[in-house]
Amino acid sequence: MAIRFPTWTGRAALAVVGLFILLVAVSSWLHANAIRAELMVPLAASTDFDLVVESNEAGRATVNRTPASDKEGIWGLEGQRAYAQLSTIVRVTEMTVERGIRALESEFAPGDAARIDADAFAGNPETAHGFGWESRRIPSDIGPHPAWFVDGRRATWVIFVHGRGDDRLEESLRILPSLVEQGFPVLSIAFRNDVGATSNESGLRYWGLEEWRDLDAAVGLGVLQGAKDFVVIGSGFGTSVVSTFLHESENVGLVKGVVFDSPILDIEAVAIRYAQERGTPAPIAWLGRKLVSLRFGMDWNELDQFDRTDQFDVPILLLYGAKDPHTDVSDFERFANLMPDLVVTERFEQAGHTDLWNIDSTRYEEAISEFLLLTAGSE
Repeated sequence: MAIRFPTWTGRAALAVVGLFILLVAVSSWLHANAIRAELMVPLAASTDFDLVVESNEAGRATVNRTPASDKEGIWGLEGQRAYAQLSTIVRVTEMTVERGIRALESEFAPGDAARIDADAFAGNPETAHGFGWESRRIPSDIGPHPAWFVDGRRATWVIFVHGRGDDRLEESLRILPSLVEQGFPVLSIAFRNDVGATSNESGLRYWGLEEWRDLDAAVGLGVLQGAKDFVVIGSGFGTSVVSTFLHESENVGLVKGVVFDSPILDIEAVAIRYAQERGTPAPIAWLGRKLVSLRFGMDWNELDQFDRTDQFDVPILLLYGAKDPHTDVSDFERFANLMPDLVVTERFEQAGHTDLWNIDSTRYEEAISEFLLLTAGSE
């Protein structure tokens, strides 16, 4: 005799299935929103001053101890009314760190709030280094974007493409003196959705899928103003812009070489790691990424540089930190091994993401100088 189930059990099962599908759909939709907020919304400057200056005298300053404040290297100390550089660690206690300090703008007083700034300099090329400079406007396809230009005696220009953040021209101030000393004109560019730049319709970052056109426009401007060829330096997010430029631009023949500082080689891998850190179930994370493509136009495949290594044809200096939180060290090495004739690497054991100069400025500058000599030649 066949077992007959009450009709309500079938309806209950359908309801459970429907509820499960709804839960998966909502969770995936929310995860897509989280990816958008984490990776695609332009990152504004932090307003969190998490340090307090306890003392500042005789070239030494004491601040409260945090993972950032007791990290070796050269770092900016940014306050609401002052800016300085922190250098050698003199003394560490359970609660405080005493370091060498050099005032760059005004002076810190005891009790002032501050924060660590990886850019290490503030202002512009003149206030930071005493260099004459000009404000330029890059004529991109959607409208103009701001840029800094420091002239030089050579015909090869260096273009600096900044990392994450919507107001990051100052990131170029770290490497600028070394480039100027070697005679290179330097153009540090902003791109769409930056502060002072033209916004695209969505207001979102596309990790180079759109932004490469802003770099292309900068190259075009350089040619009009006398540049013979270029070396491009990309930092973090900026390396994705540079990569897509190399794949898509008709001006790539003018590029003698590129420097990748802490490159993002596969942004989808970053999104996967982000989901894992949040404890998002893998199926939800996968559906969320698909929704990001459908809803916001992110093409993950186009930004997987491992799948596009056959499209690189210029020398690359790859600088990376062994403690980079966004890309596994093995991925940097794998990328280089896929193009052994093009890629030269420099590994910084104590560095993380885009803080290589801060950890070892001498080695960082020497590596780039040697690469420029090989690619752009001597004067």
